[in-house]
Amino acid sequence: MTALLDVKNLSIRFPVKRSWGRSSWLYAVDDVSFEVKRGETLAIVGESGSGKTTAALGVARLVHASGGTVNLDGQDFLSLEPEDLRQARAKVQVIFQDPYSSLNPRLRAEAIVREPMDSIGTLPVSERPARVAELFEQVGLRPEQMKLFPHQFSGGQRQRIGIARALSTNPELIICDEAVSALDVAVQAQILNLLRRLQRDLGLTYLFISHDLGVVQHMSDHIAVMYMGKIVEYADRLSLFNNPKHPYTKALLSAVPSVDQKRKVERLLIPGDPPNPLDPPKGCRFASRCPFVENACRAAQPPLDEIAPQHKVACIKASH
Repeated sequence: MTALLDVKNLSIRFPVKRSWGRSSWLYAVDDVSFEVKRGETLAIVGESGSGKTTAALGVARLVHASGGTVNLDGQDFLSLEPEDLRQARAKVQVIFQDPYSSLNPRLRAEAIVREPMDSIGTLPVSERPARVAELFEQVGLRPEQMKLFPHQFSGGQRQRIGIARALSTNPELIICDEAVSALDVAVQAQILNLLRRLQRDLGLTYLFISHDLGVVQHMSDHIAVMYMGKIVEYADRLSLFNNPKHPYTKALLSAVPSVDQKRKVERLLIPGDPPNPLDPPKGCRFASRCPFVENACRAAQPPLDEIAPQHKVACIKASH
C-alpha cells in the first residue's frame, strides 16, 4: 500500500524574545519524519507540549515549517504558491479539538458545512445544497437541523458538524486534532465509531493527534510517540502496545487505567519536569527523567533506528 502522506525531516520553530533584547528559537518540531498509508490511520501521541499538534498543523500549512518536506499524494505541499495551495487544500482538512470555538457562532449549520466548498470551489454552486444535505445525513444529523445555529447543538452534535465540514471538499487526508478530548466519554465513543465508519465507507486517511492512549488503541494502525519535538518511538499498534521499547512509551502505557484484573502492569513513574525547550540537552531529551539513563545517553542524541520490521526506537538501550 502506497503512502498518501510522506513527511521527511519536518522542523517548525518559533522566535522567542528573552531578557535584555536577546532572542532565540524554540524548536516545537525538530527533524521529524513519518508516513501515512492510504486508507490507514497514524496516531501521534505525547504529553502536552510534545509538538504533536504543531507537527500536524505544519503538515496542513497552518503554521510555517522552517525545514523538511511534506509530500501529499505526490505533490510537494510546502512549496505550493498561494493559488495552488488554495486548490490543494481540498485534499486535506482538519477536525479541530474544541467543537465550541471551532464553529462560527454567527453562521447557520448548513452555511458552516458549505463554507469550504464556497471557498475552494470544489462543486458547482447548483450542486452544493444537495451535497450539504448528504453530509448531514452521513454524520447522523437531521435535515431540519441545517437551519440551526451552533449554540443550539450539543457538544457531540457540534463535532458532527465539524466532521461534515471537513468532508465537504472530498478530502483524502483528514487531520483529527484531539477531536474527541473535549467530549464526554459516551459521546467520544459515538464520534470515534462515526470516524471509523466514514473511513471504511469513504476510504479516508487519518492523521490522528491525541494524548489518550485508550482512544489511540481503538483508532490507529500505526503510532508515533513524540517527546519534546522528537519522535522517540514509531510502530504498528500491536507492536507498540504489546512490546514498547522506549522508556517514555512504557511510562505512558503504564499510566493507562484498565478494568482487566488479570492485566498486571508495573507502574513506571517519570520524575521531574521536561528540560527547557529553549535550551535542550545535547543528548537524549528524555535522559534527565529516564529511570534507565546511562552516561552515553547524555553524550549524543540517539537516532530513530529500526529494531524490528516497522518498529523504530530512539534509545541506545532498545534491544535489537
